[in-house]
Amino acid sequence: MVFIKPILRFLSLFLALWLLSTPFLYSQEEEEEQSFRKYDILPAISFSPETDLTMGIIGYRYLHLAPEDPNTTQSFINFLAVYTTKQQILIESNWEIFTPGNEYRFRGFAGFNRFPDRNYGLGNDAGVLVREFEIEDGIVTDSTDVNYLQFSVDRFSFRPVFLKKMRKNFYAGILFDIEDQFNLETLPDAFTVLNQNNELALLQANTLGFRSGAGFNFIWDSRDNLLNAREGSYLDLGMVFYGGFLGSDYNYSSYRLDARKYFNPVKNHSIALRTNIYLSATSDPVVPLRGLSRVGGHNLVRGYFRGTFQDRHLNTFEAEYRLPFWKDDVDAPLYKFWKRLGMVAFVSGAQVFGDDGNFGLDRYNYAVGTGLRILFNPESKVNIRIDYAFGLSKDSGGPGETQTGLYFFLAEAF
Repeated sequence: MVFIKPILRFLSLFLALWLLSTPFLYSQEEEEEQSFRKYDILPAISFSPETDLTMGIIGYRYLHLAPEDPNTTQSFINFLAVYTTKQQILIESNWEIFTPGNEYRFRGFAGFNRFPDRNYGLGNDAGVLVREFEIEDGIVTDSTDVNYLQFSVDRFSFRPVFLKKMRKNFYAGILFDIEDQFNLETLPDAFTVLNQNNELALLQANTLGFRSGAGFNFIWDSRDNLLNAREGSYLDLGMVFYGGFLGSDYNYSSYRLDARKYFNPVKNHSIALRTNIYLSATSDPVVPLRGLSRVGGHNLVRGYFRGTFQDRHLNTFEAEYRLPFWKDDVDAPLYKFWKRLGMVAFVSGAQVFGDDGNFGLDRYNYAVGTGLRILFNPESKVNIRIDYAFGLSKDSGGPGETQTGLYFFLAEAF
C-alpha cells in the first residue's frame, strides 16, 4: 500500500499531460482540412484584494475528430494559466473530447494552483468570526475582523472521466478523482477565533492530504451546443468512493446530480435552468475540506466566494435569461458591432446541511446578478462572459455585510 500514492501521482500526471497534448499531435495537413476555428484565446487580467494584479491567458482549443461526420460533436479543451503579483499560480484545464460518431466521450479536469482560499467553517451561514493580527518586529500593529480564515495550499487535481455511448444522448462510464494538497500556509500573521466554531479548526486540520476515489458516471445530454446551449437537457449523475484501497487518506463516498434544462422561447433568446444536489456519506468525524459541498465561485451560485457556505450536503437552483443581440441572418454594416453584444440576468439560491437533515425552504441563501455578453466566436457561439452578482445573504461578507462578485470568463457558467 505504501507504493499506491506515488504510483497514482505519477499516473495521474502522465494521463493529464497525455490527454491535454493528444489534440495537438494531429498533422498540419489534417488541421488545414478543418474549416472550423481552432483557438479562442484572451488575456486574463483582473484585480482583487486576495491576489492583487492577476495576469495570464484563458482560452479554448477546438478540434473535430471526424470532420466529415456532422453527427460527431465538436470537441474542446479549455485552459487557464495566471500568475499574480503576490506570486500565486493557477494552471488548470478541462476538456470534452468525442470520438467519431460520439461512440466514446472523454472529459475531465486537471490543474495545479497555489492560490488564496478561505475557510468559513461549517454550516449554512458564514457566522464564524476571526480576528487577524498584523505583527511587525514582534508587536501587533493592526487587526481586522473577518468571517473566514484565509490560507494558501499547493493543490494538484486530476479528474478524468471515460464514457461509452449506450444509446442516443445517453452515456455511461467510470470516473476518477485524485487530489494532493501540501504546503499549507495560514496567511494572517496571527489570528484568534472570536466565537465558538470547533469545525473551523477541524476543517483546517483536514485540508492537507491525498484524496483518491473512483466511481461511476451517467450522462444524458441533448444540448444543441455544449458551450452556449439554447435548447435541450443535461443530466449528470456521479458517485465516487474514496478509501485506503486507492491510497486515499480519507474514507467517504459522494453522490451528485447536475440537472439542466434550456428553452428557446423566441428568436435567439434562451432560458437556462439548473439544480445541483450533492450528498456525502462517511463514518469518519469529518469530510475533508475539498470534499465538502461548497457554494460560490464563478460557475455555481455567483455572488459568493467559493466555500462561503459549506457542509456535507448541498442543494442549489439557478435560472438565467440570456438575451443576445446578434442574429444569424443580418449583415447590415451598422449591425457589425451591436450584433456581437448580449445581456443576461440571473437568480440563484443554495443551502448546505449536515447529517441532521436540517433542510428547509426558508434556509436558501440567494443571489442575483446581471452580465454582458460579447460574441467571441460566431461558429461555436462562445461568449466573453462579464458578470456582476450580489450575494443577498445577511452577514455573508462579515457582520452587517453582504458579498458581491465580478467575473470575467469565456463561455457560460452552465
